[in-house]
Amino acid sequence: MKNFLFTLLFMATFILLNCNGNDAPVDPDADSDPADVHPPLGDGNVGPRGINLHDDPTSNAIHVSPNGNDATADGSAGKPYKSINTALGKAPSGATIILHGGTYREGRRVRIQKSNITLKSAKGEWAVIDLTTFDTGNHEHSGVEFYAEDPATGGIITGCKLQSVEVKGGFYAVCFETQWDWNKGTRNGASDIIVEDCILHHSRNDVVKVKPGCDRITIRYNEIHNSGQEHIDHDDYPTGQRNAEGIDNVNGDSMRVHNNYIHDICSNAIYAKGGAMDAVIENNIVERAFGCGIALGFDCSPEFFDLTVNPQYYENIRGTVRNNLIKDTGWEGIGLYASKDAKVYNNTLVNVARLGQFGRSAIYFGIVTQDYKKHDGRPSNVNPEVHHNIVSQPGGIIYPMVDIRYENNSQLGVLSGLSGKPAMNDNCYYIAGKSAAFSDHRQGSILDKAGLAAWKSHIGGENGTIEADPSLDAGYMPTNAQCAGMGVQVVLVTGN
Repeated sequence: MKNFLFTLLFMATFILLNCNGNDAPVDPDADSDPADVHPPLGDGNVGPRGINLHDDPTSNAIHVSPNGNDATADGSAGKPYKSINTALGKAPSGATIILHGGTYREGRRVRIQKSNITLKSAKGEWAVIDLTTFDTGNHEHSGVEFYAEDPATGGIITGCKLQSVEVKGGFYAVCFETQWDWNKGTRNGASDIIVEDCILHHSRNDVVKVKPGCDRITIRYNEIHNSGQEHIDHDDYPTGQRNAEGIDNVNGDSMRVHNNYIHDICSNAIYAKGGAMDAVIENNIVERAFGCGIALGFDCSPEFFDLTVNPQYYENIRGTVRNNLIKDTGWEGIGLYASKDAKVYNNTLVNVARLGQFGRSAIYFGIVTQDYKKHDGRPSNVNPEVHHNIVSQPGGIIYPMVDIRYENNSQLGVLSGLSGKPAMNDNCYYIAGKSAAFSDHRQGSILDKAGLAAWKSHIGGENGTIEADPSLDAGYMPTNAQCAGMGVQVVLVTGN
């Protein structure tokens, strides 16, 4: 335990001194456990870093302004286009579209169809793409859409950026498109794309949608909020059941989500499901999601799985959730659903699982039905590692700290939230005024709202785990010395 904490402190100090927060941490030992060599990023800024961050290029730039004129424009600063889509149509691959300050109402989606395109606000200005007044009917007109294929070359769209732009409204505010169901023999999608320093909000459904085959998407330093506006009048809107996520990733591999402020979400704040591999979700503040905070896996339709690499229908493979602050969720703070080799560590969960009547807990091992279709999937979670987390709950929460779900379904047979025993250690659990409870509903292994000592014996783990008040300070860092090394290790601050 002492050696682990010393290593964690050393690595955190190294990153704080050497990492600029924009790139992946240095890997000093590629053969070691990823949980040890990739500590959380040192940059604690959460949300957009400011409108003066990204310089305007001096060449290959195309200017757009709400006061421009498409008929007379040449794309220069003196003769800007009025329409973003017109400028995108004129732009060669590799161009930067510079949006001068103001609101753009295109009357349709902003569609990027060429590789290496950057769409950004002019330095020192702020551009807003607004689809809130555009009636799309049942069509998926998103605020900004990264199309799957360049119609001129047939190549997949790669290398694009969306920087320092506000996108409001749309079926999705930002969408990454795919060839998954085009019947072309390929299932690739828009990939290697960065969305950073943006404000994305008030979408009709998900705020950010990553479709199958859209790989290596990076979403960083954004504010993402108020999903699910088309559901807002439904009676079950505040219950988390309306399926309108903050970030919804369906089988997109190697997604990186870090340093975002995600709040006021209709259902789940972030999840990576449908067989998504190698997602890393870190350094985010998540609060006020009616559904869960962060989930590795969830419940995906079987047609979106790639059975050549995932014949067992795992919802998530090798996902990592670390150094996130998760507050005020309706469902679980962190959920695992049909995941394989998940790592969940150094997260702080506060006032989560408030609507636990939906079968949730602070940390939850859930089951999946995958549309009740006939196939051999719906696996249990396997090989999860859950360590160095803090769960701090108010006394009014009546649901367990950890719950493992089990169901003997009349149509699907046995559905279990976990295979074997979880590797859980060095966590801190606290609920004001009473003892923490833990449940395992698996047949032959039933534990119903038992205390920590019984839970430790039940799973043969939780070494170093304590039940104590972490005494979180204003930055949600523990002041109780017993909790050193637990919870978030980098203070996360919004508004910088």
